[in-house]
Amino acid sequence: MKAAAGQEALVRVAARGLARAGLVHAYGHCSSRLDADHFLVCAARPMGLIETGEAGTVVPVHGELPDGVLGEVRIHQHIYRMRPEVGGVVRSMPPSVMTLSSARVTPQPRHGMGSYFSPAVPLWDDPQLV
Repeated sequence: MKAAAGQEALVRVAARGLARAGLVHAYGHCSSRLDADHFLVCAARPMGLIETGEAGTVVPVHGELPDGVLGEVRIHQHIYRMRPEVGGVVRSMPPSVMTLSSARVTPQPRHGMGSYFSPAVPLWDDPQLV
């Protein structure tokens, strides 16, 4: 299966926008659901460096990851599999949050959406990637 040009552009623009906003740096990726069985993930490189016209990879919701796709994309697979209403996924690792985590500190909730993490955001105490 091949993604439509518009879907490719959407994922590239999202990737670069996340980078410009400082929400990602060398780590992270974004994807968009194509249909019930497939999604498109951005190129496996720092999102701010993804170039116009650079293709992402179509990934099956069920099955093995295609060659060249980062192992963390399994997170996207599981979300799309378990939540059919989800249209896109971002794995974001902002530099400031990574800095806090290395100091074993988590950000404090400051608004209503943060209440989902009450009483505090959990700390993942393992520096290894998924």
